[in-house]
Amino acid sequence: MTISKKIDTMPLLYMRHFSLFPEVRLLKKQALIASLVIVSLIFNGTMAVAQSTDRFADELWYLSQISATETEFVSSGSETIVAVLDAGFDLDHEDLEGQYWVNVDETVADQVDNDANGYEDDVMGWDFVDNDPDPSPDTTAPLRDIVVSHGTVIAGIIAAKQDNGLGIRGIAPEAKIMPLRVLNRDGAGSTVDVRRAVRYAVENGADIINLSITFSTSDERLRETLVWAYEQGVVIVGAVGNGNVDTDSTPIYPACYDQEIGHNVVIGVAASDRSDNKASFSNFGTRCVDLVAPGVDIFATVFHDASELLLSTAYASPWEGTSLAAPIVAAAAARLRSTYPSMTPDQVRNALKLSVDPVGESSLEARTRLGAGRLNLAKALEVAQVTVQGTGATSVSSGSVIETESFVIAQGHGSVPLVRRYDGRGNVLGDFHAYSEAFTGGVRVATGDVDGDGELEIVTGAGPGGGPQVRVFDLDGRPENQFFAFDEGGRGGIYVATGDINADGIDEIIVTADQNSTGQVRIFNKLGHLKGSFFPLGRTETPLAISAGNLDADAEDELIVTKRYGSDGAVRIFDGTGTYVRSFVAFDGDVDAITTTVGDLDGDGVAEIVVASGSGHSPKVSVYNQLGTLTQSFFAYHTRFTGGVSVAVGDIDNNGLSEIYTSPLASGGPHVRIFDQSFDLIGGFFTFDQEDRYGTFIAM
Repeated sequence: MTISKKIDTMPLLYMRHFSLFPEVRLLKKQALIASLVIVSLIFNGTMAVAQSTDRFADELWYLSQISATETEFVSSGSETIVAVLDAGFDLDHEDLEGQYWVNVDETVADQVDNDANGYEDDVMGWDFVDNDPDPSPDTTAPLRDIVVSHGTVIAGIIAAKQDNGLGIRGIAPEAKIMPLRVLNRDGAGSTVDVRRAVRYAVENGADIINLSITFSTSDERLRETLVWAYEQGVVIVGAVGNGNVDTDSTPIYPACYDQEIGHNVVIGVAASDRSDNKASFSNFGTRCVDLVAPGVDIFATVFHDASELLLSTAYASPWEGTSLAAPIVAAAAARLRSTYPSMTPDQVRNALKLSVDPVGESSLEARTRLGAGRLNLAKALEVAQVTVQGTGATSVSSGSVIETESFVIAQGHGSVPLVRRYDGRGNVLGDFHAYSEAFTGGVRVATGDVDGDGELEIVTGAGPGGGPQVRVFDLDGRPENQFFAFDEGGRGGIYVATGDINADGIDEIIVTADQNSTGQVRIFNKLGHLKGSFFPLGRTETPLAISAGNLDADAEDELIVTKRYGSDGAVRIFDGTGTYVRSFVAFDGDVDAITTTVGDLDGDGVAEIVVASGSGHSPKVSVYNQLGTLTQSFFAYHTRFTGGVSVAVGDIDNNGLSEIYTSPLASGGPHVRIFDQSFDLIGGFFTFDQEDRYGTFIAM
């Protein structure tokens, strides 16, 4: 389609990141350096002190906040390049010497396009504003030092040299900065130049693109360019902007392009303060923000020109803004890519989001508007390691009809910990004790392919009275692994679920606590390595009911979360990283205890959400589509039964259509009933002694 010139030349809104006037900032810079000199003289006159490596290391509070100081630099040997699109760069800065990308196929100033990439003499990036090979900022009068220094600030946060006896250290000092100027002396620019710069970055080998720029009107051609960059394997990080704006109602680009694209292409970053709360100026929103990172009181490298008063020092503070938070995340992405070059953009994004620490906001609504949480680099590297180890398995969308030959069932409190596997006709295929036969706290069960071998495993969790011990068995009951999901001294019981929440073809194990609940969801791989955690409903002592399935036909499962009691029917949906997606109210809010499962009941490749009433209510089962719209309801047992319903969905008879399997959740006999896709009863049988009244948990 034709794009109007107005859109092509749409101005970018430069985000101001500095809370003081330039004159005040200059005074602060001078005072800081003077104080350091005085301290140095005092100590030098009294005792020998070890030479500090980075002089301003103590000013970099955000490094410990994101656990960057707990990590070691591990490089695969390949150079990681971070393209920074900004207002210009100090190419001679002392702390960035050797940290800029160099185009080795180009000869300096010979006025020839040696590498035939369309840009003559582009040895160190390009200036898309002035269309020349010098991406330095415009320093002519009247000088705007905030604009002049902005690109250098970002470059230093990402890649300033470490332990060189100078100023600061970057989060990813092993990375190289590709400097691309797209903003003019006023901090404004054109999406045309941004498109050109993105294409240049990709075609010249960038691994990460940092976009600390925002604009409020969508540009279709830029959106298409970003999708193309993502499809080439480039990780794109964008600031969500300043102004305390709700981006759900007022989209800010490029971070909000994801809503138009229908896939998470741009990692949207909001800013947090020292207490992990939202920075007062930061924009927010459930749809555009992926995670937060520190964005206040940032001590940074700045453009240095000894002949200009406003530029007379090489370092300055305090800088603030979401465009300071974005390069912190971009640097973390660079660390992941440097260590594991094969990681895809989706894997990088998921590793960053699955490893976050919770934000400090007190309300659930505020937390859900800040994405998955606050960046934790050390945990992200751990998650990345597990992700890479699991790469290579074939992904099968759980949104499609799940063909299985059996279901598993176990009884609740008071019963021996026996797990049984049945086919759809009621034939026992095998059984085993999940825990010591003396344990009578009950067993919670789930099934999933947790090792990527194409075969289901059985995952169990102990009920109250047992430790938080997750056990993994093959379908014949042979143990494959076990680990503690919480403090091994706990005896409150746990619930387990499985789902492929990062689209690597391997199901994760999802665990929540029962009687010792804090509201936390923990996500593990089969080996028991923690891959992420979050508080979907805030901190609560009420146990959570969680199921996982593909509600949107992409490659990643969503998490469906509710309270096991006291829910008033509220069901919330999150993506695999813990980002809020949507919510709905089941049973019109008349049922306060519910459980859920997920399965494709109509064969369209997208799962439905099956909600069953819990203890104290009639045994009603309702089916909702992925948007939370009711499609059908039926009663699994006689309406006088109020013990609650455990429910599972699968295609045991392999006819291409899913069935619904129900069993009494508590107090009822172990009576499994089977309903077809029209919700007609087509079978049923007892799975244990029909006089048992321990309740059951069913999974397939």
